[in-house]
Amino acid sequence: MKKLSKSNDVSEDEVKQLEDEVQKLTDKYIAKVDKAVEEKTKEILTV
Repeated sequence: MKKLSKSNDVSEDEVKQLEDEVQKLTDKYIAKVDKAVEEKTKEILTV
């Protein structure tokens, strides 16, 4: 995305918006992974 902004093909606002969307997706999937790890940990400790 930073390469796109340097090439002047997209505006800085568009790059910022794309970065925000990528960050939101990253946060969403990190939360899913954390939840899965938590559930698996409980499962393992229950045995």
